[in-house]
Amino acid sequence: MAMKNLEGEELVQNLRQLVISCEPHIREAGSIENVEETLHHLEENDDKFHRYEFVRQLKRKIEEILGPQIDEEIEKHGGHIDNGHETLVSKITDRIIKSKPYNDLSKKLKGNVQEAVTELVRNFDAEFGTGKHTGDNFLHRDRHIHPYHGSDDEDTIDSSYNHGSLMFMKPDYLQQVADKISKSNNVSTRRDALQNLNTVRVDDVVTSDVVHVVKKHVLDALSDTDEQIMNLGLKFVTRAFSSTSPHTKDIYTLLIDHLITQCKGRKSSLPKVKNGMDLSRPEIKSLLKAFRLMNEFQLETTNYWIRYPEHYLEEVLRSTLSLLSIHHTGTAGMFQVLSPIHFMALLDTRAQWFIKWMHGHFSRSFLLEQLTDYKPFVEDAVRHCLEFSAARKVPFDLMSEISDKVSKTSYAESRRSYYTGAELEYAYFIHSVCVIGKLLCFKNGRKFFPIKLKDSTEDVSIKKLMVAMVLVVVDPGPVFHQQRSSSAEIYDPARLVADVLKGLCSSEQASEICLFKDEITSTLLSPISHYLDVAFLEKHHFPKFEHQAPDEKTLLHVADILSMIASSTKGRRHLMYGEKKDIFSRTKSSAAHIIAEFTKKALLRELPREAGQAPTHAVIGAYLYICRQIYNTCEGLLVLYQYELHKVVAETWRDASRDLEAANTPTPGDDDSSSDNSSITIRENYDVAAWEDTLRDNLLNFASTAKGILLLQQTGALNECMVYMHTRYEKKLQVSKCEKFGYGYMVTQVATTAPGMAALQKTGYMKALITELWAVLECGPNDITLFTPTHWPVDPIDKTVHKHLIRILNVLSSFPAVYELLADTRLPTKQAYGFREIPDTMAGLMDRVILMDSPAKSHSLFNVEQSHGFGLRVLSVLVSCLDSFLLLQSQYQIQEKLLAAQTDNQAANKNHKEIIVDMLSVERNNILVRSYLIGGPSERVLPNRHIDDSGTPYSFPLFSSFPIPREYSPNLGGRSAMKQGFIYPTHFQAPPGKKDNELTEFLDARKSEKGRAWLDKCQTLLTKFLTSRGDQVKGAVIQKILEQSVNKMSTIPEESVFPLMQFGGSDSAVKAVSLSPLQMLGIKMAIRYGIHLKAVHTSSDATDSLTYLIRQVKYYLEQQQKTPDSQLKYMKNGYRGFDWFAATVFLIFNGNHDKAWDFLQGFSTLGASGYLWIPRLHASVHLPSALSASGIHPLFSSTGHNIEFILQIELPLVSSAFKMSGFTPAQICQHWITQCFWNYLDWLDICHYVITCLIHGVDYQVYICVAILRHLQRDIMSNMQTQNLLLFLKEEPINNFKISQNLKYMQDLEKKYRKIVLPDMLNITRP
Repeated sequence: MAMKNLEGEELVQNLRQLVISCEPHIREAGSIENVEETLHHLEENDDKFHRYEFVRQLKRKIEEILGPQIDEEIEKHGGHIDNGHETLVSKITDRIIKSKPYNDLSKKLKGNVQEAVTELVRNFDAEFGTGKHTGDNFLHRDRHIHPYHGSDDEDTIDSSYNHGSLMFMKPDYLQQVADKISKSNNVSTRRDALQNLNTVRVDDVVTSDVVHVVKKHVLDALSDTDEQIMNLGLKFVTRAFSSTSPHTKDIYTLLIDHLITQCKGRKSSLPKVKNGMDLSRPEIKSLLKAFRLMNEFQLETTNYWIRYPEHYLEEVLRSTLSLLSIHHTGTAGMFQVLSPIHFMALLDTRAQWFIKWMHGHFSRSFLLEQLTDYKPFVEDAVRHCLEFSAARKVPFDLMSEISDKVSKTSYAESRRSYYTGAELEYAYFIHSVCVIGKLLCFKNGRKFFPIKLKDSTEDVSIKKLMVAMVLVVVDPGPVFHQQRSSSAEIYDPARLVADVLKGLCSSEQASEICLFKDEITSTLLSPISHYLDVAFLEKHHFPKFEHQAPDEKTLLHVADILSMIASSTKGRRHLMYGEKKDIFSRTKSSAAHIIAEFTKKALLRELPREAGQAPTHAVIGAYLYICRQIYNTCEGLLVLYQYELHKVVAETWRDASRDLEAANTPTPGDDDSSSDNSSITIRENYDVAAWEDTLRDNLLNFASTAKGILLLQQTGALNECMVYMHTRYEKKLQVSKCEKFGYGYMVTQVATTAPGMAALQKTGYMKALITELWAVLECGPNDITLFTPTHWPVDPIDKTVHKHLIRILNVLSSFPAVYELLADTRLPTKQAYGFREIPDTMAGLMDRVILMDSPAKSHSLFNVEQSHGFGLRVLSVLVSCLDSFLLLQSQYQIQEKLLAAQTDNQAANKNHKEIIVDMLSVERNNILVRSYLIGGPSERVLPNRHIDDSGTPYSFPLFSSFPIPREYSPNLGGRSAMKQGFIYPTHFQAPPGKKDNELTEFLDARKSEKGRAWLDKCQTLLTKFLTSRGDQVKGAVIQKILEQSVNKMSTIPEESVFPLMQFGGSDSAVKAVSLSPLQMLGIKMAIRYGIHLKAVHTSSDATDSLTYLIRQVKYYLEQQQKTPDSQLKYMKNGYRGFDWFAATVFLIFNGNHDKAWDFLQGFSTLGASGYLWIPRLHASVHLPSALSASGIHPLFSSTGHNIEFILQIELPLVSSAFKMSGFTPAQICQHWITQCFWNYLDWLDICHYVITCLIHGVDYQVYICVAILRHLQRDIMSNMQTQNLLLFLKEEPINNFKISQNLKYMQDLEKKYRKIVLPDMLNITRP
């Protein structure tokens, strides 16, 4: 029977490994009685039990010999259990144990093991006594950082924490051993005593009475010239470090004392740095071993030192810093004697020990406190960083090979035995950079600066140090421009320093203090400034070789650092505005302008040839990504808008697409070209494809902002970018290396516009969205048979469905998107539906789960109530947009179908029928009230959706026909906003005790100021009375303000932006104007609201008057519109929504058609009309052609953009809440403004909104929206956490918000942002 690996020398080695591995478990046993019990349960307690070679080979042999027999027995019985045996397993086990193969294997194995054990016992001292066995490296953290390896025998410095066996000590035994270790004994006696000492538990040694004697003699052994005694002393230290006992600190301090003696003692024979480090010298070898042990303890002790008292940590820190602070004064650089840091830098080049010690607060606080007493450690690190930066251009011979030598990882062929002084100094520099980089990340670490260095007249500030470090990156010197191996790149100084600087950027506070300085930024930008101004280097009188153009690696390192800076808000603003946070003009002092100009010229290939080789695609892509990090925010887009990067990137992308199409892609049938040429062609095509994707990806990110979507649409690449985004979104890819999320937010931003929704629909995004939704609600396209029941929903909107509810509502929240999807689209109603028939359009989804008006639709659903409840929830949000409701009502008669469903849900109760109260009837009731009544927070009552499980009757009346019950319409008679207020007509006298005030007198004055003077005074008075008596600014006061302001402001050139067009339509022409069913329904709704407000009294006369006004306005505006060449439904046949502003003005003037028309005609000349009166600029001839035909209203691209711009600065938490919710501020604000805040504010605040934007300036439209979001901040944050932000903002009115109470805050915003916001809004007429 062959017993491979289970006999002879192989078995001896395997058993030896097993015995060594059992040592920790034997130690834990504590007594001889427990050892046997511990070994019996070894498999249970040792996680590595099945990895031991002996166990693996034994299992293999059992499987090989007994496996076939076991299988045969199992097949023979076929799983049947006889009555004589408890289980089939026990029966088969008995047969196997009694079988001949088992007995033969057992007998053979026992014989082999007995022989192997005899061999191990015979050579016990050789096998276990000298510590020659080595396991895996205890810590081999960084294989590049451990370049030194000793020989293969006992002089290895690899970690050997598992060395030694165990012996239970007699009371007087340790005293005898301690006496024999003394230097007074001969070498042989000391060796034997040290070997015996290494069999004793270290804890027993440390807690014994002779510990001081033992430590003294071990210290002597570590310094002994006899190599074996020295190794045995190191083994004692190693065994101590293999445990997690609190006594390890005593042995660690012992090791530190030894190293201090060797490095600082009088007998120290350390060579100078210039002479290098010769590892063949015994004293150097022994020191390196000791430092290696120290370093491994430093890395490991962080895992458990928090278990022990603070004294443990303090002693470890104090002893370490006392050693590492040793440096020899009076010398510097290559003439300095080797210091402890040189050894540490060689073993732990990237200072992992320091980084780990600074990681946790527990150790960091003590370490930084201790460093104040050991400042030479920090000072020396700073000095080496400055010296290396200053000498980076010194072309000494060995400097070019430092990285190659330090980064070698394989020593199988030749082991190094010598390191040059230059290599040691370079390792010292890397170690110092990593230490300083970590130190600067923390507040108390930065307190060490400025540092006063010896032999230096100036203190070293953080800024001075950072400039020196940045110079290593941007100007590494001619030596480092040489080509090096890929392994050497790991220790490239520019790369290492760049990593440290990027680490600083990960902390916004640290980077703001350390890096965000103009001098540092300008130094960092010097490589790309070289391209923009070739004469820059000559101006500063640099040496001749300074004219060398930066190479690709330098440019990429700079780009990486700039990208990390731009990834934070403060960093991005530093790039845009500089250290003083002032908005820069287009000068080289602004980093963002330099980067944008360089990127634009690189894309256009306009960089001067004299500056050097043109940047590669990788470099251009890296700097374009930085621009993208800036322009995908509203603030950044305003800064970079002047460079028109959207046009440049789009044109470059088209060129790349043409190059890719024209490329000759080889096929397997092409035999003309060689394999080498084919591979080159494939690689080139791959590079072009990657470049095209890079450009398209950066172009797509313009869609992150409202104005950016307009710019993207004007490039003509919107559809292609949506296809690219959909592809990445399906694959769940993150947006970029610095952004994990954002596509959901981008989709919502795009879907707010008609062209964006059209593009999404073409990509198949809507179909995929509905398919995913249906898979959650009902069934998926690839469902398989389930053997376990699926989750049964309990809540109306289950958690698994809620995410899909939000996703579909995000893209259906704006009227242009809904119109683009559903306009002129019939419901695909059928006589019968399949159970697994999946709708693929929005109309199909409405037909199946929203408007369920036939039994066939109910019978086709698996979860009828859940799916229909979901559909009604979607409808509830859709009808919160009044235009969307009018579209759905005019096309699908949703109100009639909901009322019919309520009728069908009635149950007979004595003499009358009552609607059954359930989830669906309550939801339908809510939608009916919401869609029928118009009113702000106090002007209508919306029924609750919640049904009390306790049995309390539902408190809101259900109904199945209009009009709705009175309970939903509160009486507004006593507080109507239409009352006169405090102004009295001049032909009436004020009541006794009532006097005209300043505003009354100002508005009634027969002679008043003109133009700007009138407007300024009106602003002052209106502000005064709005803030003090805002509830009295109503009725005729508002009418007079509107009438007079139009006349006065039309004479102010800055306000009168559009020309006054004379109305030439006759009465018959006006009556012939066709109004859509949507607009006719809007008129009825507006009149119903006016009657509720008591603004109008007779329904028929008011309806005729408003109808005539809407026709007249439509006729007037169509004269100023042009028919765009567009495939968008939204852009055909004029403005498709209802004119809510005209209806608002009509109600303000109490249904007086003439006054309303006069105001609207005059108002049309003012710039404010473009934003308050939405149809005013629809496809207008007054807009640039590209903007007019885009289908994106300036309300979104300008007002929405500026709202998000201010939010990001003033209310970052609100801005982040929107981002995390995938909903955009521009979207909800467009919704509010389009319908003049109907259903969201009370009538008085709607009137105040109109006059505030008219008198104070149209930019107050932005400030009002920001003030509202500020007012709702608490609710926004709480609803963001429950993922209900969209539902809250769309369905809930804006409670307790008053324009008059927030006017002061709006004025503060005006002072800060008017110079940016108002010109952006009023310059829309310019191309």
